Amino acid sequence: MKLDDLVKTATARVETVRVVRTAINPLLWLTGIGTPLAFVLALLAGETWFRTAMFSTGALLLAATIVAYFVLLFRDPDRLQSEEYRLRQRELTMIFEKGASLEVVDSAREIPRIESVRGEIEKGGES
Repeated sequence: MKLDDLVKTATARVETVRVVRTAINPLLWLTGIGTPLAFVLALLAGETWFRTAMFSTGALLLAATIVAYFVLLFRDPDRLQSEEYRLRQRELTMIFEKGASLEVVDSAREIPRIESVRGEIEKGGES
């Protein structure tokens, strides 16, 4: 794999983490920045204890992210969904709690279009 391909792949992953906001995002950012830095410092370190400490730090960050993901996966999987998904889910729950039908939810999702409004105006004028 070329360096250019690696940079493109890393940039795409960073964009995905930046756009989709979940409960685990802060830990993903910490791991994404801290782990490579810790591993590079472990490679460059001259002291054995510092090399071990840096490698352990990088491994601990990775392990913490994996553990947090599985804890959220089994305890509260909705927190792993995007913020937009959770807001829409809460909105639909509130609508259904008030006794609204599915037709109301579908019409709330429709985007008003100029063509449909013109057609309704023309129909109203003929009556």
